[in-house]
Amino acid sequence: MNLPGHLLGWFFWTREVALAVLGEVKSIVEFIDVVRKATKPAPGGVAAFRGQQNKEWKLQPGLLRAPQKHLHHEREMSRDLMAIHPQEFAADQTMFDRLVRMQHYGLRTRLLDVTLNPLVALYFAVQRAQSGGRPVDGAVWLIRAPPSRKKYFDSDAVSCVSNLANLSAIEKDEIRNVPTSYSKDLFNEVDAVDKLLQFIRAEKAYFRAQIDRDDFFKRYLVTPKMSNRRIIAQSGAFVIFGLELPPSAAKFPDTIKTDRIDIPEGAKTEIRAELDTLGINESTLFPELDRAASYIMRRYSS
Repeated sequence: MNLPGHLLGWFFWTREVALAVLGEVKSIVEFIDVVRKATKPAPGGVAAFRGQQNKEWKLQPGLLRAPQKHLHHEREMSRDLMAIHPQEFAADQTMFDRLVRMQHYGLRTRLLDVTLNPLVALYFAVQRAQSGGRPVDGAVWLIRAPPSRKKYFDSDAVSCVSNLANLSAIEKDEIRNVPTSYSKDLFNEVDAVDKLLQFIRAEKAYFRAQIDRDDFFKRYLVTPKMSNRRIIAQSGAFVIFGLELPPSAAKFPDTIKTDRIDIPEGAKTEIRAELDTLGINESTLFPELDRAASYIMRRYSS
């Protein structure tokens, strides 16, 4: 089975998750009721939520979306940004920290923004969007990750996946194409893996050359440092994406599971108003001065 490069990321995600639509909601009360019922019986509960203003959009980080030139030039994009604004990254201790900052400023990365607060996800789902010139429905995704996929910012597995951003496209292909028959020792002797190890040891001097090949092909739900006001305001977290799994490979047993709640386009305006009365709006979720000013201007224009 040979898939075009631009489809590989989505192909892997669908093999990593079990997808289900929980239904359609038209108010906050209905939304909370669906979330409550969906999370109550789940082992470990729902780990995170993501709101998307178009329900047809895939759960992909910016780096995996078209055009694929961004994925091919991941290393160059991140290096260019750090070279132009080194002072902005001076306090960052790890590549994951740097990716979070790059994501914050709009650079496409292998991070997918999620939130631990379902109402924050609902806010993003009820923003206006069009497809083909017509308004579209939104959706909130409920993302469940087993314990093995829940990580913190200082996790060794997160360091491995984050530092892929320091490798060239050729070097990442070298790792992706290592035969599964390789032992862990042989895998760690591959040139691209050895280079990656040097980047990891720059963060963690104690790190041993015992990288597990499978770690590169998984998604992890990562709790970041609460290092900026927007992450705090949005109860933010991230799903970090590794390498695309070869189409011939079997999916991993400890998969991330997702469910979707649809929000019809006709209910978006009323739900936005309901969220505003609860203090969930642009001013509170984007605490920067310009966003607060924009929100105030709109409020007094209606």
